[in-house]
This record gives sequence, structure tokens and C-alpha cells, in this order.
Amino acid sequence: MSDNGGGRRGPLSGGKRALKEGGIRVPFIVRDPGVKAGSWRHAPIVGYDLFPTCPEWAGVQEIPDPLEGGSIASLLGGDGGRVRRATEELVSHFPHYQNGAGPHSAIYVGEHRLIKFHETGGIALYDLAVDIAERDDLHGDMPDVVTELERQLDDYLAGVDAAMPMINDRYDPERATATRRDGRRRRR
Repeated sequence: MSDNGGGRRGPLSGGKRALKEGGIRVPFIVRDPGVKAGSWRHAPIVGYDLFPTCPEWAGVQEIPDPLEGGSIASLLGGDGGRVRRATEELVSHFPHYQNGAGPHSAIYVGEHRLIKFHETGGIALYDLAVDIAERDDLHGDMPDVVTELERQLDDYLAGVDAAMPMINDRYDPERATATRRDGRRRRR
């Protein structure tokens, strides 16, 4: 698996350092005697799902509770199970300046992704079941969903004591440092 997306891929919007599908959706490939070759699942998982998965595979009975993430072991068997987590939401949090979007966080629940832009207070809402490209921002059409997902996002970030951004009024994404193709840093 990869840590994040690597640029535009097919219909996905966003890329590396962005919280849209093109920035965070990556393949996760497993080879194991219990996994049928060529099989696949469409269940969203995150890196921290591996922490409860490995002890399950090893037969460890006692793991810390509460634990963020859920075991993916049932996904890898023939039954196509699902990941069971203590909470339904998946959260990505970038509290720093890394692209033109500035600090932002996202919450993914069901088929909806809400992105909160901390610098501007802006909100975007997408229904990934019908808009995988995240082109149709529904935040104005679904205020009840926005209110609930923003509350869940804020509660989650507070619950994990997430580092929150310090707004930098002098940040200019046009002058941000970028990485050249050869890996060296340059100023734009």
C-alpha cells in the first residue's frame, strides 16, 4: 500500500497532499495462503486497521481498548466480511500548509465525505456513491448532513487531541516550496 495518492488517476480529483479521493485512495495488496489470487474488495480501510489485524492473525487475545481501527481479517477470507471499528467514520487530518487548500480535515461516513478547510471555514460535501470524481459539492443542498458530519469531525479531532492548525495569514500557495522531479526542493 502507499501512504497517499500520487496524482490524478482516472476520474479521481485531487492528488498527493489533498483529501479528495485522488489524494487518499490507494490500493492495498495482500498475498497470503488464505487469500484467493485475483480476488478484491471495495471496503475502505486505513493504515491503522493493521494494528488490530496483526494481533488477530497472531492469536493475541488482549489488545488495548479502545483501539482506533478495526481488523481487516474478515475481508481477506472467502466470505467478503467487513471491517468492524468502534466508530464508523474514517478521518484524515492535515493541520499544516502543504498545498493551495491550506490546513484541512475530512471525514468519510457511509458514502459521504465532508472536507473542512480550517483557514477559510469552508466546507465541501460529496456523495462518493454517485460522484467519485468529487465534482458536485453538495454542502448547500444537504445542510443536515453537513451539520452532523462537521459535528462528528470536530468531536473526533477533540477526542484524539489532534493538533489543530495555527492560521498563517502570510502563507502564499503560489510561493510555496515544491519538489522538482529530481527530488530537490525549489521555490516557486
